[in-house]
Amino acid sequence: MLSGSTLSFVIGLSLALFAVALAMIYLADESVRRRLSLAAGGRRDSSTGVSDHGLSWLVSVGERLRSNKSSTEAEVGALRMQLLRAGIYADKAVEIFTAVRVLLALALGFAAGFGLLLLQVDNALIGSVLVVFGAAVGLFAPVMIVKARVSERMRDVRLALPDAIDLLVVCMEAGSSLSQGLQRVGNELKHVHPILSEQLQITLLEMQAGSSRAEALRHLGERVPDDRLKTFLTLVIQSDQLGAGLALTLRVYAEELRKTRLIEAEHKAAELPIKIAIPLVFFIFPCLMGIIFTPIVIRFVRILFQVGTGS
Repeated sequence: MLSGSTLSFVIGLSLALFAVALAMIYLADESVRRRLSLAAGGRRDSSTGVSDHGLSWLVSVGERLRSNKSSTEAEVGALRMQLLRAGIYADKAVEIFTAVRVLLALALGFAAGFGLLLLQVDNALIGSVLVVFGAAVGLFAPVMIVKARVSERMRDVRLALPDAIDLLVVCMEAGSSLSQGLQRVGNELKHVHPILSEQLQITLLEMQAGSSRAEALRHLGERVPDDRLKTFLTLVIQSDQLGAGLALTLRVYAEELRKTRLIEAEHKAAELPIKIAIPLVFFIFPCLMGIIFTPIVIRFVRILFQVGTGS
C-alpha cells in the first residue's frame, strides 16, 4: 500500500504531466500553424492580438480548453462581462483567464504534492486532501480576485458619482450638450476618479463609433452594475427621449444622492459602537486591566511576603 507522501507525489506528478501534455499539444499545434503559414506566403498569424505580450500560448491553451468544455455562449458571455466589469478589456481575455485557472490549479496541486514529499507526510488522507485543496485554490483564486476587483471598481464609481453629476449639471446649465458634458466630466475626473472617467470615455467612443446615445448608456450600465448609476442613466435616457429638461432632473437626483450619502454616513456612525465592542472587550480591556492591576498585585505580593518573613 502506498504511503501518504508517495500518493501525494503521484497525484502532483499526474497534474504536472497533464500540464506538460497541454504544453506539448500547444507546441505541436503551433508547429503545424507555423509551417502552414510559411507555405501560405510566410505571413504569421496575428489574430490573437496578444502575441506581442507573450500570451499567445495562453490563448491557445484556453481555446483548446474551451473547445473541450461544454460551455454555452451564455456562460462565455457572462464571463466576458465579468472581466469587463473588472477592467480587463483584452480581446482574448476569456481564453487567457480559463488557461490561467487550469494551469494555476495544476501548479499548486503539484507544489502541494512535492511539498508533502519533502516533509515526508505518510498520511494518505491528509496528502490527498492537501493536493486537492491546492488545486482548488488555484482553480477558484482567480475568480475571487476578479470578483474583488469588480467590487472595488463599483465602490469607486459609487463614490465618484455625486461629484460627476454635480459637474454634469454645471456643464448642462452652461449650455453644453450631453455628449460635451460627459466629455468634460471625464476629463475633469481623470486624476481624481479614474475608473468613472475611463467608463465615460468608453461611452463617448461608442457614440462616436455609431451607437445611439441610449445604447451606449445602457452598455455603461452593464459594465458598471451599480443601482445608483443605473438610475442616473435611466433618468438621462428618459429625459433625452421625452425632451425634458435634463439639468433640473440631474440637480434633483444629485440632491437625493447627497441625502443618501448622509444617511449612509449616519448609519455607519450608529454601527460604530457595536463594531468597536469586540476589539474593546478582547484587546483593549485586558491591556487596561493589566496596566491597572499589575502594580496592585506586585504591592500585595511584597506585603504578603514581608508579613510571612516577619512572622
